[in-house]
Amino acid sequence: GGPWTPHVPPPGHEEVGVVSLKHLYEVALAKQRDPGVGAQGTPLPALVGSLVGSARSLGLRVVPR
Repeated sequence: GGPWTPHVPPPGHEEVGVVSLKHLYEVALAKQRDPGVGAQGTPLPALVGSLVGSARSLGLRVVPR
């Protein structure tokens, strides 16, 4: 599925925590405003999608709320 679908870790990967899409959206907004990050002008959905991928690769389950 896409970046908004629930994720089950693949075999051999442990889920270490949970983060909400709302919180990832807030992080994306902060990244978009911070000139030091270099994300200014990057579309918000792209930033959120990148954060979802990073969270999953760290073993976090992304939930809607």
